Amino acid sequence: MRTTTIPVAAAAAILALTLAGCSGGGDDTTGGAGARTPAPPTSAPVTSAAPTPSASSTGGRASAHTEAELTGVFQRIQFRPAEFTTTDAMLDSVYPGLTVSDASCLAPFGVGWDTSDDAGTVVFGTSNDRSMTAVVASTGETAAATDLVEDARSALTRCADGSALFSMQGKPIETTVETAEPSLTGTDEAIGWRVRGTVGGNAFTLVGHTARVGGDVVALVGWDPTSNTTNVPLATQMFVDAL
Repeated sequence: MRTTTIPVAAAAAILALTLAGCSGGGDDTTGGAGARTPAPPTSAPVTSAAPTPSASSTGGRASAHTEAELTGVFQRIQFRPAEFTTTDAMLDSVYPGLTVSDASCLAPFGVGWDTSDDAGTVVFGTSNDRSMTAVVASTGETAAATDLVEDARSALTRCADGSALFSMQGKPIETTVETAEPSLTGTDEAIGWRVRGTVGGNAFTLVGHTARVGGDVVALVGWDPTSNTTNVPLATQMFVDAL
């Protein structure tokens, strides 16, 4: 499942066209799937954000980003920060009725980072077209950021296959997980993964990346099978370049 590396400028143009063509709007509170009214994009066209100095992968302290800086990154990449008060609420707005017997299994989605004492400054939101979710934690500590990546790695192993962990609106979800090293540049460490499954007889595919740059970590997940294989690595690379 290795993806082809695409130059950031081209990636930005491709993702801009995709998101601008199907931007979601309206009231994005939790509720039934698909209950959103399309609206024009509300943020500026996607551009590759200018890289800022990243922390060394060795050593303890790392330069941290402010909430305003992270919010600006989200907006430039056409993600919508500050829509939801918690990562749980954001996830429920995209996957309504999703329940999990072990909350740590959602670590690859970045769920729970906003309530962690070690995650530092956390900003999260959906893409304009609501096909992807992104959570970024700027910890200010290389060790703390590494722990977040390890939590995601552990969850992908412990919660990989079967139907006992997840359910959607009361129906068990059968899942199979594949992991691979993603084709990203500029990261200190990164995990790529794909979840295939069925719920109520309907098949689905999720694609996700968790990537660390110094003391910053991004968890990005896409649910739309027509675009997630391409757009998740493109969007993740843009976040990485901005961090």
